[in-house]
Formats: sequence, C-alpha cells, structure tokens
Amino acid sequence: MKKTLTIIFICCFYLSIAQNFYEIKWQGTDGIKYIALVEFFEKENINVRVNYTTKDGAYKVAKYKCVGKYNYNSDGSKFFMFDGQNAEIVYSSKESNVGYSADNFVFKGVNINNQYDKLYTYDDADLADGNLDNVKEATFKKLDPSKDFTKSYIHSFFWTSEPEYIKYTKLISTNQTTSSSTTSSSSSGETFYRLKFKNKCIKPIKVAIRYLDFKDKWSSKGWWTIEPGKTVYVENSPNSLFYYYAKTLDGSLVWSDKDNLRDFNGKKYGFRKLEKSTSKYGSWVTDITCTNLVNDQSTSTTSTTTTSSYTNQYTGEVKLHLIIAADSNDPQIGASVRQDLDDVSNLFQKAAREVGIKYEISKLYDTSFDKASIIAKINSLDIKNNDVVIFYYSGHGYNDTSGYSRFPSMSLDGKDYGLESMHNFIKGKNARLTITLGDLCNSIPRTRSGTKSDEEIPFKSGFLFDEDKLERLFIDSRGSLLSTSSSKGEWSFCMRKSNGSMGNGHFTNAFINSFAKEASKINDNIGSWDQLFNRAYTDAKNNTKYQLNQNGKYGQSGFKSSDIKYN
Repeated sequence: MKKTLTIIFICCFYLSIAQNFYEIKWQGTDGIKYIALVEFFEKENINVRVNYTTKDGAYKVAKYKCVGKYNYNSDGSKFFMFDGQNAEIVYSSKESNVGYSADNFVFKGVNINNQYDKLYTYDDADLADGNLDNVKEATFKKLDPSKDFTKSYIHSFFWTSEPEYIKYTKLISTNQTTSSSTTSSSSSGETFYRLKFKNKCIKPIKVAIRYLDFKDKWSSKGWWTIEPGKTVYVENSPNSLFYYYAKTLDGSLVWSDKDNLRDFNGKKYGFRKLEKSTSKYGSWVTDITCTNLVNDQSTSTTSTTTTSSYTNQYTGEVKLHLIIAADSNDPQIGASVRQDLDDVSNLFQKAAREVGIKYEISKLYDTSFDKASIIAKINSLDIKNNDVVIFYYSGHGYNDTSGYSRFPSMSLDGKDYGLESMHNFIKGKNARLTITLGDLCNSIPRTRSGTKSDEEIPFKSGFLFDEDKLERLFIDSRGSLLSTSSSKGEWSFCMRKSNGSMGNGHFTNAFINSFAKEASKINDNIGSWDQLFNRAYTDAKNNTKYQLNQNGKYGQSGFKSSDIKYN
C-alpha cells in the first residue's frame, strides 16, 4: 500500500498568518545536498533561503520568494506547489559567476482530503519534458523556532547583520538547556518566572540582577540597557525572590539597597530585594519609575519601584473576559459562524496564555443566542477596573437606513439589539479596556452572503506572539473601541471554500490575520489596536472587491469608533 503523508491543510482565508517556518532537504543529480529554510507568510509571500556546498568546496546561500498555488497534470490530477521566483546568491565562500535558479516545490498526489503522497523539488531545467516524475524527491518538516533554532543554524542562512538574523535569534528559547519537573499553576503552562523590567523613567537605564538559576545556584548577571518606555526580558528563574540594581546611564538616579551589598564584576553593588506575592508562574514585570530627577550623583534619589503581574495605574490583576455571541444554527451562515466562534476563541485564548493573564471565555449560541441570555451572562461576570472585556458577534445584522446609528443591529433570537447599544452597556461595567466588534451586515436584507475563495493550501500558519506587543494591546491600553465589518447600507460576506462549504466571515478572517501580524515577533509592528483594525478593514475590502454590494459599491468597508490610549 502506498504510504500517504499528511500535513495540516487550511483554507487560505482561514489563518493565513505570517508565522511559521519549515525546512526542506533534497539532493541534486550531481550529489550536492541542499537545505531550504522556508518562512511562510501568506501563500503570495513565501521567503526561502537555501544553503549548499558545491563540488569545489564553495559554501553558498541563495534567496528567493515563492508563491503558493494549485496546478493540474495532464491527467487531471491536482498538485500544490511553491513557485520560486527571482533567485540570487547572497553569499559565496569562493568567487564565482555561477548564479542560482529558483526552486519550485511540488506536493504531488493531493487527494480530496488534502493529503499528499510525495514532495518534489525542481527548477526550470528539470521540466524540459514536462514530466513531474523526473524531479528530485525532498523531505519536509515544520520547525519550532524555540526548539529547532540555534544561532549557528540561523547563521548558516543569514549574515549576523541582517534583520532576519536578529529577529530569528530572538525566537530561540532561553531554556533549551534547562528543565523543571514541577507542575505549573499558571495560565501559560510555565513552571518558572520570566523576569522583565519596564523603564517608566524618562531616561535610559541599565540593570543588573541576582537570581536563582535552574541549578539552584545564585548568580549575578548584567548589564541590560533599557530605553524609556521599553520592556526588556532578562532571565528565567524558578524562584519567587530575586534582586536587582539599576541606574540611569548618566548616573543621576540609582535604584539600590546599601544593606544588601553583593560582588558583581569585581565591584560591590547594593541589590534591591523583590519577592513575588503569589505563586503564579509566568511573566514578572518590574516597573522602574523615576519621580525625582537630580543632576548631582552624590545626592541621587530613587523612586518607588513596583512589581506586578501585568498591572499599571489601574489596580489588581488583569483578566480578559471574552464574550462571543454566534448565530450557529442559522441555515444560511451557521457553518461560517461556527468557524468564527472557534477561531476567535482560539485566538484570544492563545494570546492570553502567552501574555500570562487570566481569561474567561463565554460562548452564547444555540439556545442562548438571545438578548436576555447575553445580558445575563455579562451581568454575571466579575469585571474589575483593570480587566479587558471583548464582545464578539458573528451572525445576521441589519440597519434601518433611516435610523441615527451608523452601526448595525444584531439579529438575535427574539428581540434584536443594536451593536452600539451593546457596546455602551458593556462600557458601563467600567473595565480598563472595552472592545466590541461584529461580523454582520449593516444593511437590508439581513444576510451575510457567501463569496468564492481560493482553494485550500497545504500549510497552516501558527502564532509567534511577541509578549511586549501583546502587553501593549492588553496591559498598557485603556479606553474603548467599537467596530463593525461593513458600512451603513452594505452587506458583509462569508468566505466559501472550494468544496462549496462556508468558511470564516471575510472580516473575521482578516481580523485574525491582522491580529497575528500586529503581535508577531518577526515584524516591526508595535501592538496597536487601531493599526490592527485598519489592516483588517483593508484586507476584507480587498478580498471582496469584486462583490457588488447593496449600496452599489464593490466590497465591504468596515469602520470603527475608538478612543484607546496607551501608557
């Protein structure tokens, strides 16, 4: 029996997020061995680096981009491919005029269950007779950067001065050589504390720490320079007690304790003691704030330094309350709504775990998809003043075009309710951050139509969240945001898969995609709700640009009302 290999397939509109890495290996007809590092963004944006050693001993690295797409053999069988384009040599240990032809990767024998038989690679010369069976067979695996990446591995593809090298080395786990067997009680599943410092002073500071390592030994380490407003991740420790010494670069401010002098690099420093008040593992942020600036080092003073599990000027621990109302039983769009329900829940659950905050997810669907049940659920939540509340609606909607509100009404079982009214009701709970968003029509009739999408592709992107960006989104933000997926007088559209079944709503897909990009470790986004939503509106608009809407315009145009600010 022919062995069938399976990798996770997912619709291009489902979670096409710039997050995952893959390794492909093959051997050429001349015996040269090639290793490709594939960074999968969207199917239209796949970055590839290939390293290899030639017969004369020259070590080379080539780079190029690929586009993912389906093609068909002459017998009608389908295959998925990475179409390589515009290759160039970026490193050669020996001078050479020989270039590189971009590779193409073919997943052959794709069946109706989106499984493939074999993976091949070829360049244009290999297809002279048009027969895919002449190309080279390759091996493929998904990489976990925290485990599979090392500095030497990344350096085998990139110069150390390249931005990619700097970004990818940050993905390497600091605990590749350490372990702990204790059971974690944290929401993130960790069994240690991640020690971080946030500089809330107006001057750059540098920090040294004394901590208990995983070999049960006290160690001192430094220095980390922290610019104003920035957070630096310094070390991991299994102990709820550690010490630190900090000062501004100009020496005008010092954070120390003369009663706890310790040797560090041949000099004595007074280290301040910090102790965790709870046993909750995960990120432990120490905020350093200067309130009295002086110029004379001999009269240096220090401010109060606070430590907490993601707290700011608001009080108490942060908790995310996610409420999702979904019209999952609707005969027209129920399948799309159910996918929205699962994917939005999964997104925020992963984000909360990564940033180390508590979370509670309330799903209202089936027999609880009515105004009374939704209001009762919200009223039952123990919402504190430092919490985050996100309400997500997926279902039918409409707008009385003679009405005053630009935002639509939710078509619930029984009595309907305006999205803006829901937002104002939740704002009354006085959480630090309130976000209400809906994927629904903003027109008459009350429906979400389906649109044809591209076919499924054989790569599932994951989440590589940057904790600092997540902190800015969930910890350092305050205010409210109300969003809808289409403008007044417009429908909102669902994706339709190649097999005819419903996919996500266009806006929900674009929102998930944009969220992962905004909080990604491998780009320069800052963690902004406004940028996140604006990108989602643009993507949803582009993906529906051929759909004639009720107002005579093409596509759907989401919008928001926001007053979110950041610490």
